[in-house]
Amino acid sequence: MVDLPRHVRARANPSGRIYYSFEKFRGTKQAWPVVPMPFDPRDNEFWRRCEQCDGLRAQGDGGEWRWFWTGKSGRSYPLPEPRGADGPLAFWSEIDAAEKRDSADDAEARKTFAALVDTYRASRFYEKLADGSRRDYDRHLRAIVAEWGNDPVTDLTAVDAQQAIDARGHTPSVARYYRAVLSKVLSFGVPRGFCPVNVIKGTEKVEHKPDPHKPWTDWAFEAFFEHARPGLHLPVYSALYTGQRSIDVVTMRRPAPGANAIEMVARKTGAAVFVPIHSEYREILTRTQIEHEALHLREDGAPWTLAAYRTAWQRDLTSVNAKGQPTQASPAKKAAMARLRDAGFVFHGLRKNAVNMLLEAGNTEAEVSAIVEMSEQMVRHYSRDVNKRRLAVNGMKKLEEAWKETRANLFGAGSSPSH
Repeated sequence: MVDLPRHVRARANPSGRIYYSFEKFRGTKQAWPVVPMPFDPRDNEFWRRCEQCDGLRAQGDGGEWRWFWTGKSGRSYPLPEPRGADGPLAFWSEIDAAEKRDSADDAEARKTFAALVDTYRASRFYEKLADGSRRDYDRHLRAIVAEWGNDPVTDLTAVDAQQAIDARGHTPSVARYYRAVLSKVLSFGVPRGFCPVNVIKGTEKVEHKPDPHKPWTDWAFEAFFEHARPGLHLPVYSALYTGQRSIDVVTMRRPAPGANAIEMVARKTGAAVFVPIHSEYREILTRTQIEHEALHLREDGAPWTLAAYRTAWQRDLTSVNAKGQPTQASPAKKAAMARLRDAGFVFHGLRKNAVNMLLEAGNTEAEVSAIVEMSEQMVRHYSRDVNKRRLAVNGMKKLEEAWKETRANLFGAGSSPSH
């Protein structure tokens, strides 16, 4: 028999089955009515119920009893009869509900991180996040609550925050995102009374330069279209001719016959996107015309989901299935795919191809931004190499146009390259 907490008693019925109950002041004039505990000491729930018994309060008046549970905040919550019509489980469920309310009220009163995160998640700022961003935010919000959930936000110092950021320093991209989410939440909390200042402003910014996505080269396209499974091809063309993100490309709807553009709502930004259809892309769409509302289909005719496409992409490029076992692929395919991987070509690089092509065709950054749904600042970031080439070409063109006068001033009017 295990040692039971004070006031918790075990009884055996005639069949030998053990029943447990909470019996405070048993054997005295102040004895409370018996509270059944229909739980097993081999389960953690039994011991959690024993801890909850510390908060029980009972008041007797003329043979009638009223029950309450007092939480850590000091608040009392009324309870039903433990032996009422709904049974003892309903009694304990009410204690659970009271405990949850008490925790939430206490967190709100003490302005804890748990309360701040709950308030932020209920705000319009969180609702406006795109699905992908919301998933990333949730990962870091859970980490913040796990680390400081019960602590008042005002207790956090820049030193505490810096230590949490440094603990993630082995992955700079994670540390940078964690710092950004923590700063966003604290800034949200300042005007709502959770903290007087955003202490993240006193921490160091994480130095992190993400690897730029490489635009695909001619040989990369040739290797991919020669060796990759056919079901992966059309999304690559769509990414190249529209410049959209994979989350929008893979799930594209097939444009109606005669449509002049592909229209969609970008998942990341929520913005409406209008991409005029390039003539060569229209030919590709015509050749792949299938009576299905989805544009990108697997070989069996089912539409791709983003998760399935990414899995198939990884499997094709690595020749390894989801269980880590090698797939059947020719030596030529394995070599070609290994070359693509080693060169760092990924699906998102096609977006840079699209930006580069548009810029090289003479489009302005604003025009490129409108087509690929990217900020002009990011277009400039993507287009640095293209702009260098354009500046170099324009510079040499201007020199050619002014060369006759420039050369005369440099070498003299009577000189020539042959002298």
